[in-house]
Order: sequence, then C-alpha cells, then structure tokens
Amino acid sequence: MFKKIVAFAMCFMLLIGVLVGCSTKTEVNTNTENKQNVEEAKQEGKKFKADEVTIYIRMMEMQDKWFRENIIKPFEKEYGVKVNVRTFEKEIDLQNILELDKDKNTIALVKTPHTQLIPLAKKGLVMDLEQAVGDRYKEDIKEYTEASMDMATIDGKVYYIPRKLETNTLLFLKSKVKDAVENWQKFEADINNMFKKYNGIGLPKGYTLEADPNEWDWYDLAVVGYYWANTEYNGKKEPRIAHRGKKYGGTIVEMLTKIYQASGTQEDAIAINTTPVKDMFEWEVLFKEEGIYNPGMWEEGWSGGGIWNAMAAGKVYLAFMHQIDAFFIHGGSNPNMTGYLVEPDDMGVAIMPKGVSLELNENGEPVRQGSHASQLAGWWWGIPTSTPDPELSYELARWITNAENHAKESQTFGMMPIRKDIVENLNGTFKEDWMQEVFDVANRQIKAGVKPLPQITQWPEVGQLYLDAWYDIVVDGNNKDIQKVLDEKYAPKAREIVK
Repeated sequence: MFKKIVAFAMCFMLLIGVLVGCSTKTEVNTNTENKQNVEEAKQEGKKFKADEVTIYIRMMEMQDKWFRENIIKPFEKEYGVKVNVRTFEKEIDLQNILELDKDKNTIALVKTPHTQLIPLAKKGLVMDLEQAVGDRYKEDIKEYTEASMDMATIDGKVYYIPRKLETNTLLFLKSKVKDAVENWQKFEADINNMFKKYNGIGLPKGYTLEADPNEWDWYDLAVVGYYWANTEYNGKKEPRIAHRGKKYGGTIVEMLTKIYQASGTQEDAIAINTTPVKDMFEWEVLFKEEGIYNPGMWEEGWSGGGIWNAMAAGKVYLAFMHQIDAFFIHGGSNPNMTGYLVEPDDMGVAIMPKGVSLELNENGEPVRQGSHASQLAGWWWGIPTSTPDPELSYELARWITNAENHAKESQTFGMMPIRKDIVENLNGTFKEDWMQEVFDVANRQIKAGVKPLPQITQWPEVGQLYLDAWYDIVVDGNNKDIQKVLDEKYAPKAREIVK
C-alpha cells in the first residue's frame, strides 16, 4: 500500500512539472510573439517607441477645440498613442518650456511662431529633420511651398515642418471704397491743405484716386481715410481705418510691414533710424494727427479681434489683415464662425498699398518710391531635442499637414496653405468664390514681395523698441523732430541689443 502511495505521488509531481514547463514555455512564446508583433507594427508605421507624448500649441479657442477633435484624436486612434495637448501664452515661453523638458523628455512637438524659429534652433532646443529621421525628409518636404520651406531652413539645415503662412493684405468694404472713389473730390481742397502741412506742397501733381485698391499707394490710403472720417455714416463721423495697436507682436508686424513697403530692409529695421523707418513714422503721425486712424487702436489696445469687433460695429472700413482674419470677418466657413459683417459679400481684399515718401520733389512726385511689399510670417512644427521619440514627432507633424487634414483646416479657418497641391488648385480646394479670392490675393502678395522679420535672435528685444517708439512718437506726440528722436533715443538702444 505504501509503495502505491509513493508511486502515485511521484506520478502527480511529474505531471505538475510537465504542466509548469508547458506554462512557462507558453509564456515565453507569448512574450516573444508580442515583441514580434510590436516590432512588426513599428516597421509598418503603426507604433512608436513612446506610448504617450505632449505637444504645445497656441490657437484661438474655437480652432484649438477643432484641432484636438479633428486632427489629434484620429492620430491617436490610428497609431495607438496618447497625445496630450497643452497651450503656451507668450511666444518667448517656448524657450523656458523646452529648457525644462530637457531631463523629462515628454514633448514631441511645439507649434513655433516665426519669431522663435531662429532662437530655438540656435539654442539647440529643436533638432533638424535629418537628425530626427535621416534623409527621408528630403523627399517629403517637396510637398511644401518654397516660401514656407525657406523660413524652415536655418544655416543650410531644415529644422521645421511648415504649418501655415501669414501675410498682411488690405481688407476693406467694397461699397465704402466705391463711395470714396466716386466722391472724394468734394474734399480735395481740404486734403491738399492737409498734405501741405507735412510736405510743403500738397497732393502729388496730377493726383487721381484709382478705383482698384490693388493700385493704391500711401497717398491713396490717406485720401480714402480722410474722406471716410469726414463723411457721415449711420449718423456719425469718425476715423474708419485701423491697424493693430495693442502692445504685442502684431503691432510690431504692422510697422515692419510699412518699413518694407518703404523699400526698407531687415538691416533698416534693426537700425531703427534709417530713412525707410523715418518715412514709416512720418506717415503714422499724419494718420493719427489728422484723425484718419481710429483711436480705439491705442485707447483700447486693439488686437486683430478688436478690429473685427470694430468692423462689426461699423466703426472701421479698412484694415491690414491676415487670411485667418478675413475668414473670421466674413464668416460662414464653420457653423460657429458667424462673421462680423452685415453684408459678408461686401468684404474685399487686395495686395498692400505701395509705400512712398511724404516728401515730394520739384515735379510734385514722391522723392522715394517703395513697393507693395508685406511681411511674411507664420507657424511651423518643431521637434524638440528632448523628444521621447523623433520618429513619432515627425510622423505627427506630417499627419497634421497631410493633404486631407491641411485642406480641411485651411477651409475652416482660413489658414494660408503651405502645400503645393493645395496652392496650385485653389478652385478645387475652396468652393466659395470669396475663399478663393482671399488666397489668390495672398499668393499675389507673395509675388509682389514679402520679407520675413529680421533673422537675428535679438529681434524680440529690438521689436519692443518699435512698440515704445510708436507710443512715444505717434500716440504721445513726441514727433517735432522724428529723426532726432530715433537717432538719440532708440537707435543707441538697438545697437546695444545687437552688439
């Protein structure tokens, strides 16, 4: 009996051992299989090293929500990656955010404004695309426009994937322009006297106001603005032209654009006291002192949104706006974008006016002739050097800017396209005539001439000087000798910043 019990126990232990062995073998096989599946998925572009990443953006609330729902969520579903979307407030904050992430390695992408393209690259906070994914980026970037890739390239290396371009163009009410063109001459004597105070002569010899705003120069802009400010509309007379006046980067862009129109260069903008800069300030003073600029610009510190509201209230008939501004002002591209005009079809757009000097020669012509130039800005996607997965970062940027997603976002929010296939097929991408016009004018503006902001890391500090100078010279009236103010008060500070 004892021998039978021992034999049974030995058989039982042998069975347990076999089962345990099978279980262990099965577990090993399963783990190996899972690893193989993950590796195969990676090779198919379905999975990445990181399972969760963070990206930083800055958008208007409506666009932010749309972006998360229509771009990020589908990416998460497609690739099985959790993407946390966070926002930054000030452009300069990006540098601090990326510095803090150096040891954390959580940030996969940053939406980078034109002001930070060079600083982030020069400080080693973003990696170039070759470092991120090798040579394969070279074929991919052929899909993007030349203008967008030029600004993505620093010292011969491509650092960014473009998101959108922005350039200021002229936005106006067509009915009010027609009124001014047909009736401005009733104020011709007054307008002539106004200019005589500034140039000793008056209007240019043989002056006429062109019906097409695409042909305007700064004299035309002043004539139209004077007519509107002195003509009663809806029972009230008030200045009807505006640009951004808030103490922020948008107002700096307004001034930089005018410097470029006056044939200024990036070097002129940095110096802050050359002739194109002086010409810009002289015209700004005239527009403010003669009641052509709406005072809400500085009294209320209008940003783009402030101008939208002023147009809705019938206070402004003309401004210098980006393409996304035009979409919000017109409305209709999204159910939540109801517009700011009683008659949306009354909105018109044109390239920027030609810069000219107030000073006239003995023949009654502007001494200095500029161009219809504008400033080129925009946003790009940068891959932080601290990214947990460069491949994931790159693929996410490419996902955001693929043909389908980029077309949808451009159609909805008026983003100036950066993909060649969209730019070359505006009629096929944008079904509404007014949308096509907005981007057609933007493309014509690029052909007329655009320049990026000065390509130095100290530009944000120099740009701040322009805000100080505009409020000093234009708003507060320190303009008896503009050249002296620039030479003695602001140029030395600029030299100190960039030395």
